[in-house]
Amino acid sequence: MTVIGEVNLVTHHQARWRFLYRGHALPGGISILTVTDGFQWWHFQCRSEGDNMYCINGSEWSRFVQTRINAMITLYSKQDGEDFHRIRVRS
Repeated sequence: MTVIGEVNLVTHHQARWRFLYRGHALPGGISILTVTDGFQWWHFQCRSEGDNMYCINGSEWSRFVQTRINAMITLYSKQDGEDFHRIRVRS
């Protein structure tokens, strides 16, 4: 699995997570990412901000972060034949 980004979640990430990504796994413009940790599913809003910068935000993202402050998360790209991204959460 290709890593899209990693972050140690802090309070200000409830509003958004802005990150640099130079790969091709994320679409341009605004999209909804379907994400799973293997047990739960979420739909996060993702926006391309140009210059390889992306932002994940929205109400579902905010609720996700609120219950995981101080956790390290890793977002992975889709695998062949899958229509979702995987996320790993480490406390």
